[in-house]
Amino acid sequence: PSWTVCELGCGPGLPSLTAAKSGARRVIATDVDELALEMVRAAAIEQGFINNDNEIIEDDTEKQRFVTKKIDLTSQDTPLPEADLYILSDVFESAAVAEGAAWHVQSILSTKRTRQCHNSQETNNISRFWVFAQSDRAQRDSFLGKMREWYEDEDDAHGGIGWTLDYSPDHDKELWLFDLDEKMVQYN
Repeated sequence: PSWTVCELGCGPGLPSLTAAKSGARRVIATDVDELALEMVRAAAIEQGFINNDNEIIEDDTEKQRFVTKKIDLTSQDTPLPEADLYILSDVFESAAVAEGAAWHVQSILSTKRTRQCHNSQETNNISRFWVFAQSDRAQRDSFLGKMREWYEDEDDAHGGIGWTLDYSPDHDKELWLFDLDEKMVQYN
């Protein structure tokens, strides 16, 4: 699908670069680490997603297909950019990041739900979160716990959320939690 994709905690930005290569309408790679953002930007230039001749002007980022943006997931002061799909890939390095990520996910999903309730024609304008976490990341359970608390408050039908090994996300589902087991990855 031609979505706007926002990767949170992008590190080297592989999901962002893959989204751009796969035809995403717009890609926003975010991280708190300036060096990581510089590396992703350099890779995006090298792969032709950013024209190296164009100097980025902060006010002009809405017109660019691939942008990098500094965002600290532990802070509630910076709103996330608008996107159709948010990707979090193995970002749960600390409890603070896991809980901050859960807060941002809840914030975006509750805002979208409110808009849908007030404007029934906006039902196709949903945001989705695809979360990838290695099974040995202890802090992923902190994220899951916060998400379960919120879903219990919001909607009893989602109370059974958990990590899955299903490789095919439902594109209409707002939250997909993928249990990433690197021992099972086959590199060709």
